[in-house]
Amino acid sequence: DGGILNIVENTAQANKLRALRKSWLETNLAVIAALRTLANPIAMMYFALRLLYGYFFDDEFAARFHRHCEEITVSVPLETLYVICAAIELSVAIFCVFRAVYHGFRACCYDRIMGADSVNNAGASYKYIYVAEFYLHDIPTLQTLSALRLLAYAHPNLIAKNAKYFTSKEELARVMVEKLVGKDPDSCSDEQLSQELVGLIVQYDHKDLDEDQQLAKADEMLDLMPYSALKVFIDSKASKDREYLVSRGLRPDVLGNLWRLHFIATLEHIVFGITVYCCAVFGMVEFFTKVCR
Repeated sequence: DGGILNIVENTAQANKLRALRKSWLETNLAVIAALRTLANPIAMMYFALRLLYGYFFDDEFAARFHRHCEEITVSVPLETLYVICAAIELSVAIFCVFRAVYHGFRACCYDRIMGADSVNNAGASYKYIYVAEFYLHDIPTLQTLSALRLLAYAHPNLIAKNAKYFTSKEELARVMVEKLVGKDPDSCSDEQLSQELVGLIVQYDHKDLDEDQQLAKADEMLDLMPYSALKVFIDSKASKDREYLVSRGLRPDVLGNLWRLHFIATLEHIVFGITVYCCAVFGMVEFFTKVCR
């Protein structure tokens, strides 16, 4: 690509100024986005502060608020949840605003503070890293900031997807499999590590089958991730034969720490379940707050 020559007139490089210039619609949409970026967190902090101030410092508001909450028959302390939800909203809004201001300030003044030659390991200026953080993360976050987003973590169609990002059992299982088969850290892909375990299982547990049947058994397990492949390996006969594992160059002593992996996986499931429950409760309370406001 021509780099800076793309926006310079009268050069041999194809000029892209016409494509980079925004139409009136794009300009107006950018203005609306900027206003939304300011209005959304301000409104969020205003209503949260209004509720917290009235609840703790205005007796008339607190009495009216208590009376309205008693009219709604639910099995949870609705009044307390309203206050907690408002405090969480206020804290998150303040944090996101300060983070955006910090990234914006660093983007504008980083060269003056740290010098223009300050770059990261990849050779990119930190200034542009802060610019990217500001425009790609902070601005979209401020535009859509709301406690209602907690419901996304409790949505039935998204729970399985969120659980994958929440857990670390696959990374821990990968480390254990690498030690078991004697591979250097990060020297093999997850598929290659799973193939190592599947090969051992097929060659030991299914050695009496013909080649086609062994391939069919292997195909059933090749798509397993490290944690699932390790569980299948532990349940196989091959894992019980220590001499066989040593003869194949494996380190069976690593399997003695398997209980730690199972403990962490179980603990993560419990914590994730509690997190989903809390997100569902606070998300629904925020929904009722916005509806009844």
